[in-house]
Amino acid sequence: MASAVSKPLIVHILNQMDVGGMETVALNLIERSSDRYRHAVVCMQDRGSLAARAEALGASVLALGKKPGKDLRAYGRLWRLLRRLRADIVHTYNIGAIDAAPWARLAGVRHIIHAEHGRDAADPQGSSRKYRRLRRLLAPAISIFVAVSEDLASWLVQEVGIADNKVQLIRNGIDLERYHPEAEAEPPWPAQFAPAGSIVVGSVGRLNAVKAFADLLQAFARVQFSDTGPAPRLVIVGSGPEQAALEQLVHELGIAERVWLAGERDDVPQLLQAMDVYVCSSIAEGMALTLLEAMASGLPVIATQVGGNPELVLAQETGLLVPASDAGALADAIETLVADPELRREQGQAGRQRAQACFSMAAMTAGYCALYDQLLGPYAAATEAG
Repeated sequence: MASAVSKPLIVHILNQMDVGGMETVALNLIERSSDRYRHAVVCMQDRGSLAARAEALGASVLALGKKPGKDLRAYGRLWRLLRRLRADIVHTYNIGAIDAAPWARLAGVRHIIHAEHGRDAADPQGSSRKYRRLRRLLAPAISIFVAVSEDLASWLVQEVGIADNKVQLIRNGIDLERYHPEAEAEPPWPAQFAPAGSIVVGSVGRLNAVKAFADLLQAFARVQFSDTGPAPRLVIVGSGPEQAALEQLVHELGIAERVWLAGERDDVPQLLQAMDVYVCSSIAEGMALTLLEAMASGLPVIATQVGGNPELVLAQETGLLVPASDAGALADAIETLVADPELRREQGQAGRQRAQACFSMAAMTAGYCALYDQLLGPYAAATEAG
């Protein structure tokens, strides 16, 4: 094993370390490859709520305080910082950090990876000419583009115009020991929220426009159910800029007694284990970690047919796929699973098996480590031998 001094330094650059799938991938890489590499995190704007977790894993976290738009002073701070750190690889994440690539080159960094984890609500289909042009303009400064789904890999090559040999697919992976079924799971929600026998539908994610939780609430309000038992319940876990608007919508729809907006929680594995159905209502996704976590927890899933979701969900086998922004179709899918316990059981088991076979954390980490070592070449071999 290499000594701490001789380990190559990987500098991860993100907009900020807030709660989200992309940031979780960065944290997992830091934790699971610290025996081979040193890690630092640079946040273009603010540190974010996950910065302390990165530091607890041994990574330094630095924030540049970048203002919206092209903040030349912040780029200057980035250049000086990278000159001082002497990074062996810079790993940027999504469109919010891609413009760090040329500054890393100017600072003398030889190897730059840019990872595409998904799109935001402003450009859910990746059709923005401005952002496509930006990626093409910066491509010469980038060694490898990583796509977390086949959908994103195909889009980078066929629509953005990145050379095929500069795009590598590394799918997201999850911790299968942390996310697993638990038949006797104790529900972590308030007892009065879901009476015994309630079917609980759930979703986890940042409360922003791209996750389309308003569509989920509209669909849930339409769900028809038997009057012989408790009405279904809906749990949405997460926080974000749309929280107040979603709270208001819950009351406008008259479903406040059946909906729990749980906020940000640190017991997501336990919440998933206690749910009966999981829903991803996003209008755009790269490869949704929360969807994988639900599958690993043995849940049947309903997902919108966008981005990498069809690569995760085998329709009619591990779950159901519906069009995005279609509250009627989403309501029908929820009704189908709420009414059929055997279908829930079968699809939940199949989803767990698929997560185990195709989307492990070990496979994801191995993919990134292989890419890092490929770029580092003889240096990686020498440090590993040391």
